Amino acid sequence: MNYNRLLIVSIIIAAFISIGFVIEDNNETPIALIKKIIKDVSYKTIDAEDWEVAKTGVPLKSGEQVKTGFKSLALVLFTDGTGLLRVRENSIMYIYGDREDKKINKNTFIEKGLIGFDINKQEAEEFKFTTPTAVAAIRGTAGYIEVGSDSSTTIVCDYGKIEVQSLIGDKRKAVIEGGAALSISPDGEILKGAISSEQSNKFSKTKKTKVKKIFIETEDGTIELEFYPEED
Repeated sequence: MNYNRLLIVSIIIAAFISIGFVIEDNNETPIALIKKIIKDVSYKTIDAEDWEVAKTGVPLKSGEQVKTGFKSLALVLFTDGTGLLRVRENSIMYIYGDREDKKINKNTFIEKGLIGFDINKQEAEEFKFTTPTAVAAIRGTAGYIEVGSDSSTTIVCDYGKIEVQSLIGDKRKAVIEGGAALSISPDGEILKGAISSEQSNKFSKTKKTKVKKIFIETEDGTIELEFYPEED
């Protein structure tokens, strides 16, 4: 394990402890499942050393990971119907769940990349996203969270409300509502404002999940190729 990965793991553990989140390693009940796959998607089970090629319907238990490659997409659906995640290209995320009676408190850690989300209103359960620089609490909203190569975090809120706390520096808190965006720099500085045209376009693109197909006739039969269309 190199220094950067050790740092990320340390941040994850510290973040979960700071927000009182418990990881149930022995819980065999799936928290989510991979609903749809486009191109290069893999997943890693708990304590596994290698990534496995993901297939539609693969269940995800607490502590397991999903990774997407170039021009790839994974749709992850929570088994209790509380939300849908769109794991865009070149992203890595971890799924965590803490069962309490009939409810499941969830925390999705985004190591890198961009995750679009549609989360139903939560009455009693917790639904959180964690990144190397922030933790966001969500009740019912849509938007996206992006983690840059420098571990900076950008959060866009389409509607509803998102409560955010920086995990770096002074660990400040902020709230954004529908139509607003927030960014947290690697040193913990928080900037808020209205959703920019660039962010609005990016949010629209996160919701695109359709692929195109072409068929090539060969001597051995027809070959079907599926690809993710170029985005303007």
